[in-house]
Amino acid sequence: MDSELHPDGARSHCVVIGGGLAGLSAACALAERGVAVTLIERRNYLGGRAFSFVDPHTGMELDNGQHVFLRCCTEYIDFLKKIGAFEQTTLQQRLRVTVADRSGKRGVLSSTQFLPAPLDVLPSLLLYRHLGFMDRLRVVRGMLSIRRTNRERDRERLESMSFREWLLQHGQNDRTIAALWELITLPILNDTIDAASAYMGIMAFQDSLLAGKGMADLGYSRVGLSTLVTEGARQYIESRGGRLIMGRRVSDLRVTEGRVTGVIVGEETIEADSVISAVPWDGFERLLDGEDSDTPLSAVSPPQLEWAPIVGLHIGYDRPVMDEPFLTVVDSPIQWVFNRSLMQESADANSRLLVSISAAWHEAKMAEDELRKMAETELRPVLPETSNASTTYFRVVKQPQATFRCLPGVQDQRPAQSTNVPGLILAGDWTQTGWPATMESAVRSGKLAAEALAAQSGS
Repeated sequence: MDSELHPDGARSHCVVIGGGLAGLSAACALAERGVAVTLIERRNYLGGRAFSFVDPHTGMELDNGQHVFLRCCTEYIDFLKKIGAFEQTTLQQRLRVTVADRSGKRGVLSSTQFLPAPLDVLPSLLLYRHLGFMDRLRVVRGMLSIRRTNRERDRERLESMSFREWLLQHGQNDRTIAALWELITLPILNDTIDAASAYMGIMAFQDSLLAGKGMADLGYSRVGLSTLVTEGARQYIESRGGRLIMGRRVSDLRVTEGRVTGVIVGEETIEADSVISAVPWDGFERLLDGEDSDTPLSAVSPPQLEWAPIVGLHIGYDRPVMDEPFLTVVDSPIQWVFNRSLMQESADANSRLLVSISAAWHEAKMAEDELRKMAETELRPVLPETSNASTTYFRVVKQPQATFRCLPGVQDQRPAQSTNVPGLILAGDWTQTGWPATMESAVRSGKLAAEALAAQSGS
């Protein structure tokens, strides 16, 4: 059975495969340009790898992991504003992050309103309690070196080494790396500083802390991630003549005379003038499986990337145990702790925490009781009130395929959104956006995909 080529009159019709942030961004950008969009998502919810679900044991909406954004995530912020969701988020007016250690000692990373960027973080670095004075000076020296580095000019060299190698070459040591540098890069890149490329490590600082006034301010959703984007994006697309097809999988691309002209969904062919594939690289690879060597699609080669895992621990307590909205922990496997009760402005007097563990290869293999024991042990000195509280629930969410790894050499593997196949465009945080695997990268890729389609069609 064939569907209509143009669901809404004579407008150009594009099928977007995938309802994650990349697909939603592309669909909204196309709808804004007057293109009739059909978005197809194989699952029954939107958001991709940034989603929430109702926990059957507690009835609460839990995120699959804690997703935050920075003020420098301009495309993601604009996307939320476009679909009317930004008002459901909180964005710091000034950077302030509590940093604790296993002994309970606390410091702060913050910016000051009285100095211009990047000097606004200098007082915080010079007073940073988890480093001695000489190491604080080392960090300042390292920040200056990063600020002076032209990462695009030196891209080939920076993509040939790890960020640790680069930091050691620029006066850092094991202590400054553990107590500060990795504290910031680990959640951004979801990889260790030993493995991530120097190019992406430098990007993580240049485009946030060193980018301008307030660019590193932290933001987060006050509602579940699926609640944040689903209805706003759906209404935006449908009100402009588009449609969403949920719970159905695209099994193949339709090619006619060397051009992609639609998709196969079950026994149905949905024709289109163009197709944007907004699925992960391995999902796109499965779409290409079985293609004959003489078809144009045989020339499209997905990159050979690697996945990195994230583990989230949702923990409920029968009383308040934390005053801050979030904090990070030095030299501890729990890394970041988020006070979901405070972040979501819950009227519940109890505490709901989310411990986020990046680059969690070890933790992903641990059993739930092992993770629970580890969390209790690590949280006790950081949040002493947990010793007097009873746990009301403990839920583990493991994401073995959370983000792609920004290893040395990976940037050259990431494809552009435009392909050599007429009618086929790529989107996804793994495509060439200049950013690591973040919500910002996903949204940027969708916008770039819409621009690439316009360029390909000459509109």
